[in-house]
Amino acid sequence: MSMEFTGELSLHLRSGYPLIFVITQEENRALRLLGEVAAETGQTIIQPRTEGQQLPISELTPLVDQETDTVVVLDDVHRRLDDPEVLRVLTDLAAKKRNRFSTVILAPWVDLPPELERQSAILELPLPSPQQLKEAMTTICDELQVAQSAANGIKLTRAAQGLTLQEAKRAFRKSMIGWPEDADGAFTCVTAEKKRALRRSRVLEDVAQPASLDDVGGLDQLKSWLNSRVSAFTVEARRYGLPAPRGLLLMGIQGCGKSLSAKAVAGYWNLPLARLDIAAVFGSNRPEEALQGALRTAEAMAPVVLWIDEIEKGFESQGQGAASRLLGGMVTWLQEKTAEVFVVATANRVAALPPELPRKGRFDEIFFVDLPNFHERFEILKLHMKKRGRDPDIFSIEALAQKADHLTGSELEQIIVSAMYSAFSRNLELSDNDLLRALKETVPLYETFEDQIKELREWARKRARPASTDRRKIDLFSDSV
Repeated sequence: MSMEFTGELSLHLRSGYPLIFVITQEENRALRLLGEVAAETGQTIIQPRTEGQQLPISELTPLVDQETDTVVVLDDVHRRLDDPEVLRVLTDLAAKKRNRFSTVILAPWVDLPPELERQSAILELPLPSPQQLKEAMTTICDELQVAQSAANGIKLTRAAQGLTLQEAKRAFRKSMIGWPEDADGAFTCVTAEKKRALRRSRVLEDVAQPASLDDVGGLDQLKSWLNSRVSAFTVEARRYGLPAPRGLLLMGIQGCGKSLSAKAVAGYWNLPLARLDIAAVFGSNRPEEALQGALRTAEAMAPVVLWIDEIEKGFESQGQGAASRLLGGMVTWLQEKTAEVFVVATANRVAALPPELPRKGRFDEIFFVDLPNFHERFEILKLHMKKRGRDPDIFSIEALAQKADHLTGSELEQIIVSAMYSAFSRNLELSDNDLLRALKETVPLYETFEDQIKELREWARKRARPASTDRRKIDLFSDSV
């Protein structure tokens, strides 16, 4: 990716672009790459700076009279673009007719004033590629005289994807010093460092332990779809001519396993999982930059599953201002992305979902997750019994599943939990009576929101694919045979 960046930067310098903004959090890496490009183009780099202080206007003004074959690098100007004096100097730098003279401004973000929009180019320095991370790890292994197998090297490199080069080097060095002979310990250390680094962004979370598909009860149609694409991110799939899958939109009733399914996709496909926090994006000082930064990080982590929970809360159909701009940025990225980022978005309220999101091309498939049918309720109850150390075969699970009509998956789980608390408080072992009592005390979500659920089902009937097989037709056929 850095090769593409340096090639683009070289073209801009050779073409005489007057102002070039390089968006990056890695100032030193950007300077190094800029130095390499300038050496190839035969241009001299000038970097005026006052040590420990903000660059004064008096030092910017003489730059207007610099000769050709010069690249002026500024790294503390983006916060002062609303200063009339700074803006005047930059406008003069861009307006003066000179060949092979450019001003490069390094910045983590930029909000261009109208005076500079038509005279500026904006380039983004991508996060380091897996090959660059591998080279950094090899350098540190040689420096510390620590040997890593090829398999462990790939594992550590993959764990560091999404970090800046300096963050990755620190993580590698810490892992080699702390766990020089323990490959699993080194991997855990690098993963923990990445979680800390992503936590600083506040909008992207690295989920270290995705769920298993075995944790999801029912949803056989969704599981079948995932199974058919289990090798979708391999080299063999690309050679076969298949594009990388783009993503899934899981619509449905709250508490029926959409979020768990999203996490299980990563576990089943053995891919890292990152969660995008839409609320944190809107809560940041610069939401558009926060979103774009999170998407760039996700691309650097590729192949990766990007989980966006309750996406409608961030991109409401009636959204205006920042919400509208964020929606535009998101749908464009979903449509145009080439990195192997598989997006799994979940939504509960279709009325709040903007029509641009569910359109074909953004996602590969839209699945509707309904209330579990009898067979799924039976499976979910057995799953949660086993999860809590109980043998489901000694309980009347089938009868309980029959009586638990209209309950969500999370409500079925809570029946077991409530029954176990009741038995525990009486110092007794769990019984069928405890389960039936917990069921009677449960008020299903369906009774509270019956109209909304029916409306959701009607919307999904023509617009989404069911995540579960309609077992009523199968059962009816079986009974008639």
